[in-house]
This record gives sequence, structure tokens and C-alpha cells, in this order.
Amino acid sequence: MNRSVERIVVALDAISENRVAIGAATRMAERWKIRLHGVFVEDDDLIRLAGLPFARQVSLGIGVESLTLQRAERQMRAFAKRARHDLAASAKRHGIEWSFEIVRGGGMVATSGDFLVAGTTTRPIGGHFRVECRWWSVGEPGPATYLLAHRIGDPHSAVAVLLHGRDADSERLLTAAARVAEANDARLVVMCDPEIAEMPGLRAWLAGSLADYAPQVELEPIPSEPARLYRRIAEMHCQLVALAASAEAARPDRLRDLVAQIACDVLVVR
Repeated sequence: MNRSVERIVVALDAISENRVAIGAATRMAERWKIRLHGVFVEDDDLIRLAGLPFARQVSLGIGVESLTLQRAERQMRAFAKRARHDLAASAKRHGIEWSFEIVRGGGMVATSGDFLVAGTTTRPIGGHFRVECRWWSVGEPGPATYLLAHRIGDPHSAVAVLLHGRDADSERLLTAAARVAEANDARLVVMCDPEIAEMPGLRAWLAGSLADYAPQVELEPIPSEPARLYRRIAEMHCQLVALAASAEAARPDRLRDLVAQIACDVLVVR
């Protein structure tokens, strides 16, 4: 069990492949023996648009029709009901306690005691295209560590940690990644800057930081070029990459690039 995390909060909405986030969240909640809490976020922009007299929507097989506030709210309730059903079914299969709430706009609350999970994949529209995921910056400026889940129901065979120091923040990054690796029975690959790798006592520091965790640990330097880094992570079959929230790679645009290049989950640690 993870003593510092009180609950898993999973972010849900009308356009995302919510099963991705729900699957990742329930696996960790089961392993850590903590509560699962679903938050369905209504699209505030869509609700405001539906209140305008000229608003229209295009429906497959129907064509152009009026978009009314009543219709938009009814659709939101239907999506929220489906998300609640999927969350409840997954929690029941895993034997964990769960709760659910609906908020509007950016009102989702995640505290420092939460572990936040959100999906990066949206549902295809008409089988042809997908809209932009809303969760790339879900953790900003919130205090919670968060996981951007990309793979559907795929447990991690390896977790890669991008380590740039040997301080308290780096230790939190290591332990958070180790908890996720342990929850997925995955090995932990610690990739660090060359100057960090050459420091005396690094392996002893790693062993001390990870003494309470069970995953197999590997150590190697971080390639200097992003393309080489992405290729190396793919070669190691790392389905999850962990990095500190303060790292340059934690910017929303960099996270999108990382997921696109490796098709992986990303853990951002506060």
C-alpha cells in the first residue's frame, strides 16, 4: 500500500476513451488498497455555446440541427451516466470502494493526498478523426502527482525514470515510479544524466531510496538527443515514463510529443 496517497482520482469527460484512465486507476487502487474517486468534468464551453441562439450541431445520419441548452445538458448527463457505470463496473471487478461526482469546467479538485489519473486518447468521431485531449495540462497548477494513461488495459512491463539529480525531489520521483512499477509487476529502468551516473555512491543511494520497494532496477545514462532517448525507451519496451513536474519535458507540448513518439503512459511527479 502507498501510505502517502489517500485516494486515486480519475478524470473523465464526454470525449475521452475513459476506459483507459479507469483501467489504470483501478489497477493501482486495488494494489494500494485505497479508494477510487471518479470526477466527470462537463464541458463548460459547450454549455455556453448551447445557450446562444445561433448554435448548431451536426449529427451523423441527421445533418445540421439546433444545439439547445436543454439538449447539451441532456447529452452531458448521458455521458456522465455511462462514465459512472464503467467506473462502478471496474471497481466491482477489482473489489475496491469507489465514489463519483460531476463538476463543470475546470473545477476538478485534486489535493496533495490524491494520485490523479487521466487518459490521453479521445474517442473517434464518425470513425475518421479525433479532437484534442483536454488533459495534457491536467496537473497544472494542482498539487497532485498524476498519470497520463495512453494504453488500454495494458499493464506496464517496464517503467523508465528520467532522473536529473540526487536531491529530495529526485527521491520522490524514484519512489513514485517504484510504486507504479510495483503495482504493475514491472521492472524499473533509471535513466540519468551522465554526470549523475558517474557520481560515486549512486547505486548505494538508489538502493537506499528504493529499499521499501520490490521492482527489479536497471541503470543507464540518458541519451543526449530526444530522438535517441525515444528510440531507447521503445527498445526497452517501457510503457511508462516517469519525470519530475519541474522538468522541461513536463511541459504540455513536450508531453504530447513524448506520448506521440513512444505511445506510452507518462507519470508526472510533484
